Amino acid sequence: MCSAREASRLRAEHGEGFCLVTPGIRPAGSDRGDQERVVTPLDAVRQGAHYLVIGRPITQAADPLQYWRVSIMSCC
Repeated sequence: MCSAREASRLRAEHGEGFCLVTPGIRPAGSDRGDQERVVTPLDAVRQGAHYLVIGRPITQAADPLQYWRVSIMSCC
């Protein structure tokens, strides 16, 4: 588990086989909440993250499924 901001460095140090799970993922323009090191889903993937943790923004959304869809589509 690491910040997506550290993912590219860790990817370079440990290679593709090293699994990176990144919390603090927020779609562009969304509320940061209490997260200090927030990045968008696309930025996290670009920096080498394998798994994105988008917890509270989804669980607290009026329509969690739609919010999840918007988050996933922002990676494309």
